[in-house]
Amino acid sequence: MNSRQLLVSALVLGFGALAGCGGGSEQTVSFKKDVYPILKAKCLECHVAPDKEGYQKSGLALSTYEELMKGTKIGPVIVPGQSLNSSLNRLIEGRPGVNPSIQMPHGKVKLPEAELTTIRKWVDQGAKNN
Repeated sequence: MNSRQLLVSALVLGFGALAGCGGGSEQTVSFKKDVYPILKAKCLECHVAPDKEGYQKSGLALSTYEELMKGTKIGPVIVPGQSLNSSLNRLIEGRPGVNPSIQMPHGKVKLPEAELTTIRKWVDQGAKNN
């Protein structure tokens, strides 16, 4: 094999390896392993039925997947596949137009961007109980 053939082979192998390294394939976010630990650490202080203040005010309990998907007194907070339209994402991200008095976590430091991204990806991936 001459040096030109060797170079072409190396390039083909290199591009093939790059294509296999995440080229568009996004890692699946798990509710149990990735999302629930965030909710447990940052939200369960207030959103547990029947006694916690966040639950009493909104009707949103976050102890289980089923409670999260049920939503609040006025309806769901998650639109599977649509983080842009999900109230939970709007509230925790503090998007423009969200009243600061209802931004979550209420009266606390905003969630780190990595945690916001995890929840956003989970919702965009269908908000599955996985």
